[in-house]
Amino acid sequence: MQILKFLFIIFFTTTLLSFVVAEESIDYYAPENVRKFADFLYEQGDYLRAAGEYQRYLFYEPRESEEMHYRIALCYRFAGQTEQAIQNFQMLLQAHPEGRFTSQAYYQIGATYFLHDQFEQSVEFLREVLPHVTDARQHAEAEQLIGLSYLMQKQWSEAGQVFKTLQRSEVTSISQKAVVYHSYAEKGGDLPTRSPFLAGALSTIVPGAGRLYTGRISDALTSLFIIGLAGWQAYDGFQRDGLSSAKGWTLGTLSGIFYAGNIYGSVISARVYNRRVADEFMTTLSIELPY
Repeated sequence: MQILKFLFIIFFTTTLLSFVVAEESIDYYAPENVRKFADFLYEQGDYLRAAGEYQRYLFYEPRESEEMHYRIALCYRFAGQTEQAIQNFQMLLQAHPEGRFTSQAYYQIGATYFLHDQFEQSVEFLREVLPHVTDARQHAEAEQLIGLSYLMQKQWSEAGQVFKTLQRSEVTSISQKAVVYHSYAEKGGDLPTRSPFLAGALSTIVPGAGRLYTGRISDALTSLFIIGLAGWQAYDGFQRDGLSSAKGWTLGTLSGIFYAGNIYGSVISARVYNRRVADEFMTTLSIELPY
């Protein structure tokens, strides 16, 4: 029995030592292991550390500079580092203007602008580089991103035109989404709106009428009451004391100020109404950007 225990201890110790030796034999600084660790960090969402490891791997394997620079730029994009992401994508394009990742880099710069709510910059950039995006799928995705940028800016007509064209795309996933987005653009163009000019004109005729037109009932009644009361008191002052009435001039001036503010406020109220309706509509839009 003692012999069996002794043999078991020897076997266990030998096995444990073999594992330790195997573990110690791993060269963590070998390029392939650096790349594996970088990929692991990337998959875990630790993008900034992953970017650092890809930089280190690039030092060992400069031949893979194009893919590594693309990966590094992606890490900065996903980490929310907009300027660094765009800078790295542009460095990639300068170093490899016709490389394997050229089309993707162009698209990713536009997507980076888009994801950080820089929709105008996204459209401007993608419109300029679209002829250089040679990959068919990436080209269609870039056009889709242009249409989505128009949607986010509530430029319904421009968005509708883009998605109408994309419905004929040979990329099935893009053409299917284009149908949905085109319908969305058409609905956006038909949203109920209030005319700022008409709101101002109504309040010019009857104080508060413009705000009533935009659904601000309490504001409309308040404007009508204050302007009416101030105007009536000014009239009463002039009636009693003539043109030298301090009361008349004071309340008349206040009434005029309130009257002008009532017109301006009605114009703003119409714009706020239109923006609120559009913003509520935009919350129903579901966007899934390609990777």
